[in-house]
Amino acid sequence: MINLDKTQVKARIAWLTADGGAPEPRVFNAAAAAGFTIFEASNVAVDRPPVDIAVADLRGALHPGDVAAGVIAKARAAAPAAGLVIAASASADRETRSMLRRHGDVCYVGADAAPVIAALRERLRLSGLADEMGERLKSLIADGRTISFAGFKERPRRLSVLVAGKPSPLTLSACNAIRDVATQVSCVFSAGQVMRALDHSQFDCAIFHPASETDLLIALARALRRHRDHRKLSVFMTSEDDELLDRCASRDGFEAVLANHLASDLALRLEIAGKRARMASIMRDFLRSPEGCGDGKDGAAGARFFAHHAVRVFRRADETGRPAALAALLLEPKSASAAPAAAAALNDALRTAAKLVRAEDMIARLTPTTLAFLLRGATGAEGANVAERLQGVIGGTLLRSTLDISSVKATAVERRPGEDIETAIASLLRALRHAKKDDTLAV
Repeated sequence: MINLDKTQVKARIAWLTADGGAPEPRVFNAAAAAGFTIFEASNVAVDRPPVDIAVADLRGALHPGDVAAGVIAKARAAAPAAGLVIAASASADRETRSMLRRHGDVCYVGADAAPVIAALRERLRLSGLADEMGERLKSLIADGRTISFAGFKERPRRLSVLVAGKPSPLTLSACNAIRDVATQVSCVFSAGQVMRALDHSQFDCAIFHPASETDLLIALARALRRHRDHRKLSVFMTSEDDELLDRCASRDGFEAVLANHLASDLALRLEIAGKRARMASIMRDFLRSPEGCGDGKDGAAGARFFAHHAVRVFRRADETGRPAALAALLLEPKSASAAPAAAAALNDALRTAAKLVRAEDMIARLTPTTLAFLLRGATGAEGANVAERLQGVIGGTLLRSTLDISSVKATAVERRPGEDIETAIASLLRALRHAKKDDTLAV
């Protein structure tokens, strides 16, 4: 989720270095822009709020293998919920890189470690998805539901990889590096050819070789990340220009592979990225499925299961100090006789809403014409932004397609610490009833 409220801490990072020093100022600036708070090694204490993720910065070590175990042990002692990420020097030799991979995820950076923040953001997104998956399973079991894991039983297939960029020795090196792990390798030269290839084939990973900062491959990679059908495609950037790779990694969060790392690291990194993408896709599909919503129809949870899961989410929010918000969408019929048509239109609104919110956001029916959204980890400002987006998209669609709805209202409230589900729902309905007329889409 994009951090719209910079005063709300989105994640707490424990940053440990080999020499005991602090990261450079640009790291703190990048973390603050993302809504993260960095604790240095000396400030990580048991009385502080729990740490979400840890970074073992080994760039300052002359021999990383000698200090890696100690720094990584301290990072793990901070009990990060999302694990740890190792920041290593891009000039590390092959043996050192192989050793560090055995300890965890490795992010190779130059003199500036700002690209690590983008890697942490992607890791935290995956961790949040897995966390909601675990809490959803607990709620399903507590509710007496039966669960199947058909998607997780699928055998991982060999990778299908798309390589894009102007013909060069680097492109050839990338193709040679993945020939043992990929069953299909397609090579194209431009962004337009990439789009045509994606229309005709399905790929697990893509390797883009941009020629410069203005190369359309970079803009296309950003668009693919926002596209619902292609965001699970893992995009890797490679180039002879290390500064270009640094900008792509720190600004956009793309995985960057240095030119001299292709032969030894690319195949393994593609396999890991492909497995994670499949795992994330399976979790999203489960959370949106009727089974993951407590056998709710059309992906909307029943009232009992929604309340049961909300209690669990609220209790977890109090334990971790995280926010939680509720949003609601109301379709107002023009008359009493139009109420059945408005209830039927809610099915269309539900399908659209499922595409506008995260997979970990649970949707339920409050009334025949009202939808409720449980927004885990969202502040009131972020919930208001979600409500505005729901109202604009759904209201603009339904008011043109049916004459039975007079207006579409949406609102959101942030759940106060310690507040129970009944009080939070009452606050949500009160806010929905008092929604300003200026903020309502009406005919």
